[in-house]
Order: sequence, then structure tokens, then C-alpha cells
Amino acid sequence: MKLSKKMSTAVVALLLSGGVLATPANAEDAFSDVSSGYWAYSQIEGLADKGIVTGFKDGTFRSAEIATRAQSAIFIGRAVNVDTSETGSVAFKDISPRSTVAYPYIAGLTERGVYAEEEQFHPNRELTRADLAHMLVKAFNLPIADNASFTDVPDSHWAAEDIRSIAAAGIISGTSATTFSPNKPVTRGELSVFINNALNYSPQNGQNEEVTVEQSGQAQEVDNHSELEQQILKLVNEERAKAGAPALTLAQDISKVAQKKSEDMAEKDYFDHNSPTYGSPFAMMEQFGLDYTLAGENIAAGYQSASAVMEDWMDSPGHRANILNPGYKEIGIGIANGGEYGTYYTQMFIAR
Repeated sequence: MKLSKKMSTAVVALLLSGGVLATPANAEDAFSDVSSGYWAYSQIEGLADKGIVTGFKDGTFRSAEIATRAQSAIFIGRAVNVDTSETGSVAFKDISPRSTVAYPYIAGLTERGVYAEEEQFHPNRELTRADLAHMLVKAFNLPIADNASFTDVPDSHWAAEDIRSIAAAGIISGTSATTFSPNKPVTRGELSVFINNALNYSPQNGQNEEVTVEQSGQAQEVDNHSELEQQILKLVNEERAKAGAPALTLAQDISKVAQKKSEDMAEKDYFDHNSPTYGSPFAMMEQFGLDYTLAGENIAAGYQSASAVMEDWMDSPGHRANILNPGYKEIGIGIANGGEYGTYYTQMFIAR
């Protein structure tokens, strides 16, 4: 562990407004319009390889196009291995086996309790985030959770329980620290990412087992990191106040992504803005459902205190610019132990 290595020689600041540039598609890509630089490339390609998602006759996937309820039924039905040869009939009057390609998947998912049998299915209606939350919770039999709440999802909302559960599972994050945007349409690219997240979801096991010494140590580590994060937030806002910039709000959904980035650096023993797992910081933010108009990232490694890492961030012009940028409104902070440098720090800045 090289604690003496200075951050200024190890990292550079990264700033970007908007998205990332896409590179030309490779010959082996499943779709002509989804290049390797696209934020959801790995998820779309992975699901295509498994036969879960498909494109159009012209070879395109059209990831920015809004998904329909019928398309989501096909993709989710394939993801949960609906046996289309064994499905029966459904009562929906606006679909039929002859006119609706998605019919066997809709029937199979209805048998599993994903859809309630009503008069209309509305196969061509835009898929909303609330629709998708409900479908994924039911199709993947996700645990019910009450520890996530959003100001735009009252308890009376028809999908409130599903939205809380999908957010608690980390499959679909909120569109901000306090909102979910339940009526926002879901694109085909987003649908692919969220289905992939559901397939990779792993619930915590052994909640009632005896706590081991190792687990106790991990809990202490989490407590220490939480304290460090609060100290860093305090120092960031003190510096912003000196510069006349508004204070940043610590956002849970952004911190979750920053934490994943720090853990990825620690586990895979690298130190770079571009992750071998998630790609660029901006691709990673979008992969986890974070919408932004302006975004930036600071990383650091090897420091043992909030004041030490903040001192060097402020001594670096690029990092300082991120910290003091008045355009940013929210911040996420993630800290993880491991790798060559011992402790890895990530700050993610966002304006939505």
C-alpha cells in the first residue's frame, strides 16, 4: 500500500456536460445503431446474446425509442423463461394470438400474476417507470420493501409498494434523491438495463444468522466510511461557501453509484475514471438511471482522513473546479477499502 503516493500525480480531473461520444459499431455488434461507446451497450449486447432482446428488421435496436407494454412483455417474458408453448388464453379484448406477437408472453406473465386480467391490455401504450416497476417486482418475485419513499409516489399510488421494492433492490433508482417519476416513459435502452439489473439481482441472505467477527468488522468499516463521507461533504460545502457557490445536497442515489465505483476500483485494483466494469463515469451514471444535465467525477486513493483527501483535491485545479462549480446541485460520495492504495474515494457531482 503506497500511502505516500500523491493524488496529483495519480489522477486527473474529469468534467463533461451532456453525454459521451459513441464509437463506430463493431462488425460483431448485434445492432447497427448500438456502438461500443453507448452507455447501455454491454447490457443490450448481453441480453441480445441470450435471445432476450431483439431489434427490428433493418438491423437496428432503436434504444432511444420509447418501449411499449407489448415489447416489455416479450423481453421480460423471455428473461424469466416463460414457456410460450404452454400458455393459455387471457381475457384482454384488445389482443389476440393472431394479431399480437406478444400474446403468448402476455398470457404467460398473466398466469404468473404479473398482469391482472382486465378488459384492455393496451399493448401499444408507452411503458412507464411505474408499469415497469410493477412488472419486474412480480415477474422476478422481488421482496417487498418499505425503506424507500419518494415525494411523487404517495401511499395511495397504485404502484407505490412495487416502486419502493424496486428502488430498495437497486434495480431502478429514483430520478432524483426524492423523486421516482412514475409516469416517465421508459426507453428500449433503459428497459434493457433494468431487466439486466433484475437478472443480476442477488438478495441478502442469512439475515437471521449469528453475526460473525468478520461481519462485525465490516459493519464497523461501513460506520467509519459514513463518518468520512459526512466529513467530506462538510468540507466541500465549506469550500463552496467561501467561493460563493450554493451548498451541495448529498443524494442517496448518486452516492450509491459513487460507492459502486470506489468498490470497483478496490476490487479490481485499478485507479482510473474509466471502469473496466461500467465504462466512463457518465456511462455508469446513466446505467444506474441517473439523469443529468451536467456531471463530473473526482477520484482519489491512499488517504486516511477527509481533511487530507480534500486538501489535495483543492490543490488540484481540475478537482477544485469540480468541487466549486456553482452549476452542480447534488453530490454522491463513495469510499471503499482494498487494492494497492488501501482506500479509494469517489465524488460524483450532478445537476439534473
